[in-house]
Amino acid sequence: MPPETSSETKPSDALKPLRTYQSDVEELMHKTEVSKATIVIAEAKKTLEKKAEPEPEPRNTPALPVKIFSISGALPLGTRWNVKLIVVVVVGILVLTSIGVGAFYFLRGDVPPETPPVVQETQKAIGVELQGKEGRAGVIGAIQETVQSISVPQSEVRTVPLKVGDVPLTTTELLGRLETKAPPTLVRALLPTPLLGIHGFKGGQTFLLLGVTSFDNAFAGMLAWEPTLLDDIGPLFNISSRGILNDVGSTTAKALSNTIVIKDVIIRNKDARAAFDPQGVIVFLYAFLDKQTLVFTTNEDTLRMLQSKAGGGKLR
Repeated sequence: MPPETSSETKPSDALKPLRTYQSDVEELMHKTEVSKATIVIAEAKKTLEKKAEPEPEPRNTPALPVKIFSISGALPLGTRWNVKLIVVVVVGILVLTSIGVGAFYFLRGDVPPETPPVVQETQKAIGVELQGKEGRAGVIGAIQETVQSISVPQSEVRTVPLKVGDVPLTTTELLGRLETKAPPTLVRALLPTPLLGIHGFKGGQTFLLLGVTSFDNAFAGMLAWEPTLLDDIGPLFNISSRGILNDVGSTTAKALSNTIVIKDVIIRNKDARAAFDPQGVIVFLYAFLDKQTLVFTTNEDTLRMLQSKAGGGKLR
């Protein structure tokens, strides 16, 4: 027959008593024989030691500026201008500026005053002014007198305006007043405004520049005009065909024919037609610098100058 199960609980299976702080303290006091007064004194001593310890210094964390915004749109309080700082800066700038200006004028006082540049007045062009009633001799005399009164520096050029009253003299009027025998085809092939000038060389050399509109007609017209060319316009350049012929001698063919032969010459690779004195020196010549420019002058040097300074019927 199996043994009967006992319904009684073993002492080990009984519930253990619940440990509390009070029970722990009473047990500790019982084992160490410490009284409650001793515990109170120890707690008080620990509290005093904590108060005696220095508290750690707080970190110096920069305080962030507090910006207080208003609905009115005014500047935040943290961004207001530092009036004192602004005043100091402005005063400093004014002082430095005053010192700089004073130093500038002080040092500048030792520098000699600048001499203003001398303004040279441009010499007014001297021209030939005809009254309109002059004949050939009167026109030649007026031009010669004006040209001789003008002084031109070496290698420079001066133009001499030709006028009748206040109106420029045209090419057709000039050739007509000089009573030339220039062919009508030549006159029609020339531009309306003649240009009289002086080259600063050996006391001044006169030249005449005419613009050309038809090279073929002008070239043919010049060849046809050559027999009377020196007699017609030579006096404008102080050239007299009679004077040249008288110097040649009465036994030469030129004197017997009473004419001056104009020959082909080449000057600076340019074809020209020239008249010579008894010594073989050129006293008058003409040339087409290009198909728009016809020039008359008295020497090779002036023609070379015109080759570099004239073209297209005018001076450059």
